[in-house]
Amino acid sequence: MCSECGATLGHVHVLGHRVRCRCCQKRVPSGVKICPYCGAPLRSTLRNVIRFLVVLLILEVLVYVGKYYVPWTSLRALLGLVRKPEVTFLATPTFTSTRTATITVTSTPTPTRTPTVTPEPPTDTPVPPTVTNTRRPAPTATPKPKFPAPRLRSPDDGTEFRGSDAQIALQWEPVGTLAEDEWYAVSVTFTAGGVIQYDGIWTKDSSWLLPAGLYMRAGESERGFNWQVTVMKQTGAKADGGREGTVVSPASARRAFFWY
Repeated sequence: MCSECGATLGHVHVLGHRVRCRCCQKRVPSGVKICPYCGAPLRSTLRNVIRFLVVLLILEVLVYVGKYYVPWTSLRALLGLVRKPEVTFLATPTFTSTRTATITVTSTPTPTRTPTVTPEPPTDTPVPPTVTNTRRPAPTATPKPKFPAPRLRSPDDGTEFRGSDAQIALQWEPVGTLAEDEWYAVSVTFTAGGVIQYDGIWTKDSSWLLPAGLYMRAGESERGFNWQVTVMKQTGAKADGGREGTVVSPASARRAFFWY
């Protein structure tokens, strides 16, 4: 099951390449971002660092060759000897004949001046500006989750269990009264043959006893399990009988245990 929303997921295949965790020194698949044995985040591999150094070395070699071995002075001299072709445009003047205008003098009577009266502009009465109070929109409040993140009680982080008949009960503190459509979604992840596996349950209780068959599903050398709890609100059902829902609380802290 997904550790974020509690949805049932299929098998996630990981590449065959494996890396070593710097915290617990266990070999884990390269596609995993969190160590399934100790829960520590995996850092970038040494291969990425080597690739970066090789690219940096190639760039420095190219700069060195261009600075000391390329004859830039000779190239500039050769470019100066190249003459650009000159293009001369011959313009042929054209003459356009113009007609001579004939001026005819006619007597025009002198107009009599008429006194004009300029009306005085009306006096404008100043109008006070209208002030409109514009209300600013109230900030939208960010919805808070209904419940706080569940607090894990037991087992403690890094606890080891022995044998397939071990009784392992995952326990956490209740977050309050759950509605009829609200559940605790418990998510358990582990690896088998380099492939991440998922298991979990939706329950009303504040504890879950792991099934004995979970011991046989894990790989022989991959005995690390991670688990966490989230409160979910059921919104529907899947075709295979599983539940669908939305998250109504932050996810709890992630803990790890080992089952040898």
